[in-house]
Amino acid sequence: MKSGRNPTRRYFLGAAGVACLGILAVPAHAQQPLELKIMAPANPGGGWDQTARSMQQALVAAGIARSVQVTNVGGAGGSVGIAQFVNSAKGDGSQLMVNGFVMVGALAMNKSPVTLDQVTPIARLTDEYQVMVVPANSPIKNLKDLGDALKANIAKVTFAGGSAGGIDHIMAALFAGSVGADAAKVNYVPFSGGGESLAAILGGKVTAGISG
Repeated sequence: MKSGRNPTRRYFLGAAGVACLGILAVPAHAQQPLELKIMAPANPGGGWDQTARSMQQALVAAGIARSVQVTNVGGAGGSVGIAQFVNSAKGDGSQLMVNGFVMVGALAMNKSPVTLDQVTPIARLTDEYQVMVVPANSPIKNLKDLGDALKANIAKVTFAGGSAGGIDHIMAALFAGSVGADAAKVNYVPFSGGGESLAAILGGKVTAGISG
């Protein structure tokens, strides 16, 4: 696939493990190995899922945890997952969740009764660039072509990305606005997992895809 970075803006996504106790700050030698649970509040294949599974491997390999179970709870940009996490963990320091900036917008858009104030950040694990891609056989060859298509008919240009309200969605709107199109009319197709988004891009179901 061909890809292009936004020419004027650098985007970061911070992924943070959250729980009610900062267990990861305790030296491994000061405690017995734990049995941990990590929730990725999205479907398999995306950044949160990959981060959770990388944490799973690292915690076990370092001897910090005896076992780590990863579960996926997709829906509404993490709104479904965080609600389940808050209601089920209830101060259990062996339960963690991965999240990021996507959830901030999603919680606001979905008017979620659960907020990030109800969880405790432990660590920022990743930063990343946002990238726009098109299928290899697309007639669009660069960002100028994509911008021209948006200005000609924004309704015909579809973007695939993560849940509505997240940084993928925001980037699509910012790019549309930067080329003179109406950002409020951007045609954005949200997916709960990176695997689904990638399939839509590779299958030519959308004009372009956005991800970290």
